[in-house]
Amino acid sequence: MYRIPENVQKVLALFIDKCNKELPGLLEGMYLHGSIVIDAYIEGQSDIDFVAVTSRKLTNDDAATLKNIHLELAETCKKPQLDGIYVQSADLAAEGYFYNEGTFGKAVHDTPITWWLLKNKGVTILGPAASELPHDVTTEDLSTCVRKNMNEYWAKRTSAMEQKKEQLMTYPVEIIETEMEWTVLGLLRQFYTLREQDIISKLAAGEYGLRELEPKWQGLIQEAMNIRKGNQDRIFTTNEERVNATIHFAKELISSCNQKDLTKREVILEGYRPEYLEELLKYELTESQLEFTSHPKDALLACETDKRRHPIVILEKGQPAGFFVLYQGAELPSYTDNPNAMLLRAYSVAVPFQGKGIAGTSLELLTDYVEGNFPHVDEVVLAVNVRNEAAQRVYLRAGFEDSGKRVMGRMGEQYVYRLRLEENDYGLSNRIKSIHQSNQHTQLR
Repeated sequence: MYRIPENVQKVLALFIDKCNKELPGLLEGMYLHGSIVIDAYIEGQSDIDFVAVTSRKLTNDDAATLKNIHLELAETCKKPQLDGIYVQSADLAAEGYFYNEGTFGKAVHDTPITWWLLKNKGVTILGPAASELPHDVTTEDLSTCVRKNMNEYWAKRTSAMEQKKEQLMTYPVEIIETEMEWTVLGLLRQFYTLREQDIISKLAAGEYGLRELEPKWQGLIQEAMNIRKGNQDRIFTTNEERVNATIHFAKELISSCNQKDLTKREVILEGYRPEYLEELLKYELTESQLEFTSHPKDALLACETDKRRHPIVILEKGQPAGFFVLYQGAELPSYTDNPNAMLLRAYSVAVPFQGKGIAGTSLELLTDYVEGNFPHVDEVVLAVNVRNEAAQRVYLRAGFEDSGKRVMGRMGEQYVYRLRLEENDYGLSNRIKSIHQSNQHTQLR
């Protein structure tokens, strides 16, 4: 559990109280992300990064009232200040409002970093758990956003530094040191995210860089960390050294990140083995997931009595991260007319592994796994509840398509999706055999 500083608690309590009095029923959820959840909150410097979920679209009057609440609160509590966004519970991606340093305006909140932090590390102050919010941001989304930022904001900033390098040499040391700290630790945070698929503070990213990068960068990274901490110890003696080292570091790190996949995560599919039972019994799913899928322990019981059900474990670095069952039996005709199809059911990813791109990766691996273990299969089908929009998006991104068929499940109507596998050797040999037999038959006639 994150420790919320007392002054932050005070500001939040005042804010929620004012909202409930002046706009009763509007505030459905209040969540924290940012510095507090990555252990980077600094008393007297950090803001309170929040996401507020409202029960309705804000009217002009609502917006004016909220702005006044923020301005009054900013006068009452100089530090820390609230800095956040307002979204609708019915559609988190719709245009909403934001408040930042006295400005209250409209914006579309489509930043994967915010949503990933909220989904994976968010602190719930009011409303349902942050992990339950209907937003399906993945680690792929996070990595794409970070890589885009690196190649746009940071690459352009580095290029601008290089172009005005001679001018920078004449700037006060304090300005150059601020630029060094901002660039070095900012890029190391992005390097860490691309490599570890997680988000950490600047100082933690500096420690990571000291461990993971070449020794030649240790002096630069250490000095950037000293500047961040307010430590007066210095390694460089001139602006020229600082500017050249910073530009060289930024160009090399950006280039390195673009040349290779940095991720350390390894996801594989493997048939169930008894040694995974203990972890699968402790397997954690949210209430909303259990509404639409089975817990692995229940699915495994069904597999024990029906050998046409094949339990599959999704492993991430050797740990059970997800689970599903492949099935070919009497129920299959309810979903497809293809006798060579297989039904995917009881699919899930455990709560601690959600938001890390494991679902997408596991489904990308599905084709090879099926072709390697069930060579007669040329199609995978599944049923997804019409209300489970997050799962629908994941399956469609993975290459499934709507078959047009509908079936009834225990929680209502379901779409039937299908994934056509590439033509495999088994299917090809069958067709050759069929043609050969047809030719023989013709010759006999």
